[in-house]
Amino acid sequence: MKMGAERILKVSDLAVLLQKTLDDRPELSDLWVRGEISNFKKHTAGHLYFSIKDEKAAIRAVMFKSRAWSLSFLPRDGMDCLVRGYISLYPREVMIQLYVEEIIPAGIGLQRLALEEIKKRLQERGFFAPERKRTLPYLPKGLGVVTSPTGAAIRDIHHVVRRRYPGMPIIIYPALVQGDKAAQEVADGIRILGSREDIDVIIVARGGGSVEDLSVFNTETVAEAVFYSPKPVISAVGHEIDYTITDLVADVRAATPTAAGELAVPVKDELCRTLDRYGEKLRQSLQSRLERERMRLGYLAGAGVLSNPARWLRNYQEELAKLEVLLFDLSDGCMRNKRHQLQVLSGKLQSLSPLDTLARGFSICQDKNGRVVYKSSQVDLNDAVSIRLFAGRLECVVTNKEGSGE
Repeated sequence: MKMGAERILKVSDLAVLLQKTLDDRPELSDLWVRGEISNFKKHTAGHLYFSIKDEKAAIRAVMFKSRAWSLSFLPRDGMDCLVRGYISLYPREVMIQLYVEEIIPAGIGLQRLALEEIKKRLQERGFFAPERKRTLPYLPKGLGVVTSPTGAAIRDIHHVVRRRYPGMPIIIYPALVQGDKAAQEVADGIRILGSREDIDVIIVARGGGSVEDLSVFNTETVAEAVFYSPKPVISAVGHEIDYTITDLVADVRAATPTAAGELAVPVKDELCRTLDRYGEKLRQSLQSRLERERMRLGYLAGAGVLSNPARWLRNYQEELAKLEVLLFDLSDGCMRNKRHQLQVLSGKLQSLSPLDTLARGFSICQDKNGRVVYKSSQVDLNDAVSIRLFAGRLECVVTNKEGSGE
């Protein structure tokens, strides 16, 4: 068998080719692997070397010091974990390895992956969009609180609201905040309080707790209730370090229930002082306006137009009289001019009138059919004709004709 020299690779070239092939596969660039840790070793330099295995296979893994320092626990043999990383090749030994970037105990890891999946779905539906978040009313008619009626959260909210704004109505919807039924109860509370006309803001509250304790507020059921609430929602779930899906969907996120109460209502004493300041400014403004108008009225009262209105009107009366005379003269001249034009036109019409011609001795001759006779050939001897004069008419018979009239 003959081999072409161009097809023969050095081992190092083959290693580079295999490494590039693996690195170019996107499905191997960021993946999660679940398995049991074995052959764990921590190098003095800080790097972690181990294998991830299940009942059928194992793969070598390495986690470099730059990633390993962030671990909150030290992995050990036999630990069931979720490992995130990428597949590549160690060229020197041509060995495929999983290069690890994150290690999470399997129980916590599965919960985290499920939570990330929910976040992704809600993100695609626009639940976290900043532009849909509403501004809290400055002074609500009342507050609605969805929480446990016996927990510390409601006591903290009551305390801060009573201190800041005594008399502010607080309507509580008692709900479980952990357990299998808690998500539905919290969602029902948000919907029921959202339908009340005496509530302008809803607080969803709970004290701190573990990730498992806060799982109720990482459900789609509660997220949808918050998203579709007709009233703005403040999320006060857990402490400052805790962040849930409910926090992301809510219009406002408060680090604690106490902070939620502070966000929901203003300080009544400060509000009253502000109203007093505005009231004083309004009073001063009105007083200043009244003084200006009083001075203006006094000035007008001393003006001639008010002290002697007849004298002020007299000038206008004289001007009006002059305009009246001018208008009369103009209309009279216009009438005379139009009357003269009418006489001229009437004379022209009169000169063109047939009656005027008859008055000068002329007459109109018509045959028996009423047609005007203007030449002798139009009638025969003994024909009856009618002659119209300026005054009267003659009925005649033709006894003689002269000339043909052709």
